[in-house]
Amino acid sequence: MLASRITAPKDKNMASSIPVAQNIPDIDGDSALNVSSSAGQGFLFQTCQAVVAWLPVLLAAISGLCAWLYGLKPQWRETKITNAPVAAYRSRRGPSKRDWTTLDFSKTPPIAADHDWATTEERPYRPWHDGPHYVTMGIQKSALDDWVEIDKTYLARYNYKRYLYATHLEETIAFLPCSVEPAHEALTYLVDFLPRRYPAMFEATAVGIRNKVTGDDWDLRCDSATWDAYTPLQVMGLLTTEDWFIMRTDDDDNKTTRLVAGANCFPAGWKLRERMGHSLWEIHAGKVPLYEKNLAKSMDRFFLRLRADQAYMRFNYAVDVDKELFHIHSHHNLTAEEQAARSGSGPVTLEQLHLRVERQVLQRLPRTGAIAFSIRTYVTPITTVTRDRVWAKALRTNVNSYSPQVAQYKNKALWEKVLAEHLDEVIGPEDGDMEG
Repeated sequence: MLASRITAPKDKNMASSIPVAQNIPDIDGDSALNVSSSAGQGFLFQTCQAVVAWLPVLLAAISGLCAWLYGLKPQWRETKITNAPVAAYRSRRGPSKRDWTTLDFSKTPPIAADHDWATTEERPYRPWHDGPHYVTMGIQKSALDDWVEIDKTYLARYNYKRYLYATHLEETIAFLPCSVEPAHEALTYLVDFLPRRYPAMFEATAVGIRNKVTGDDWDLRCDSATWDAYTPLQVMGLLTTEDWFIMRTDDDDNKTTRLVAGANCFPAGWKLRERMGHSLWEIHAGKVPLYEKNLAKSMDRFFLRLRADQAYMRFNYAVDVDKELFHIHSHHNLTAEEQAARSGSGPVTLEQLHLRVERQVLQRLPRTGAIAFSIRTYVTPITTVTRDRVWAKALRTNVNSYSPQVAQYKNKALWEKVLAEHLDEVIGPEDGDMEG
């Protein structure tokens, strides 16, 4: 029970314990006055005891009345939460308005009445500012309506994913048994979301969802033959441009979050199977600059406290020397020899430089408590990015401020000379050269 009734203690001898001034010889006035005073003090003491005993009940009644008057009537029911770390965190924080158990797309509006995915441009995300580069999580709130983004690259990315699933299945799909239930839960929510947000592209059916663009008619029932050929995250990847992952709290350590499934066609220089089952620490420590000092604790706390009714997103960016989306070979922390191999037969040219941006969205799944993690990748020629002089100037400022660790991580030595020359042409030279 969340509430228990408080009962005032009763003293059976209370009445007999109160002194009464009767049958007392009136020896003198002072004596009678003293006896009467003693009796009065005893009665007052017992009365105060009774008031104190009933005070919590009185305060609770007043509190309940005030809550009702302000429309904050408490719900005295317990909610079953299957994710132990979330339940533990909630118990530490006490009652709140935070919603750990609801993910509702019933009010999701269509993106636009006249939306045409084939003519919609990619969003020009530029995740840097005109100032020093800091290593932070960069987390920001995201609306549920923007869970996925669909634009004119949709069909080309769909076809490329089909090709990669057919030719590189080992590199694009991986999962652990504990991920099956949350993966199906994530797919269920996505199938609910897409026809509401993009009704011109998707249609809900009695057995699943129909893709009006590709012609795919997905039967998603438990006994469907779909699961003989596909995983839930693979279906999600073919419905959207995003890559999809499931992260789950460790069964033996409720403070550790692990990667347990993925459908990853557009990796930024890493191999899915090498990270399967790894914790956040194992994925990032020793690779991401200052992770141990600046990010590890805050990332662990964030993943544990993520709730179902609020999605979050973050961005990262890199300057790359090609536009390939399927990057399974590392393009971070490259040695001089590896950088030479990446640049090809000669020095890097301006035409090779591309901006690679990832939009990462994290969404808690209410039933299983796992996290659906999506990555949408944008690859844009640097010459397109620098058409905006404001962003070009900010990029130069940001890149110039890289610490040695960040510069190594982002392979700055590979592309800095050609980028610096290009930025000088676009916005004019600055005092001093680009430094490492």
